[in-house]
Amino acid sequence: MNAFVATTLSAAAGCFSWAAIEYLKRGKPSVLGFCSGAVAGLAMITPTSGFVSAGSAVLIGLLAGAATFTACNHLKAKFGCDDSLDTFGGHAVGGTLGTILTGVFATAAVNGNLAHGPIAALVGRTLWIEQLKAGGILLGWSVIGTVAIASLVRAACGGLRVSPDEETIGLDLSEHGEDGYIIE
Repeated sequence: MNAFVATTLSAAAGCFSWAAIEYLKRGKPSVLGFCSGAVAGLAMITPTSGFVSAGSAVLIGLLAGAATFTACNHLKAKFGCDDSLDTFGGHAVGGTLGTILTGVFATAAVNGNLAHGPIAALVGRTLWIEQLKAGGILLGWSVIGTVAIASLVRAACGGLRVSPDEETIGLDLSEHGEDGYIIE
């Protein structure tokens, strides 16, 4: 039950945080931003939902909206990434921060398993350092795996992008020979 409540609260707080930042920066929030904030809240709470209180889940969601908004709107532009679905900003940044924040906000009051065994000594002190290590390993594995898969796709398909003409026409028509939208 706690994981469900934490997940719901984090998603809601992510919606609020992203929309609030859009309002402050652009004068109005967007539906896409609201939805992106929800996904950010979900990505960030996923590693920690079974270990944190409702209050911590709200804080994590607020941080999720702000951190991923920054990653999707500033880091992507700074590094020139072509990430139309904001996968890196939303999932990599949000998931990694969620992994680290598990070590910050995890409590034995929520998950009794943290009160016993080798992890009990780390809770409230250095668990976040272990989570930081885990996040680093996860990022490294993900980068290596992504590069390997992209290399295989590039070799098998002759590249990772379609031509500019195909992109302008639209992939529905150029790749699949179908109209994605029928306009009458």
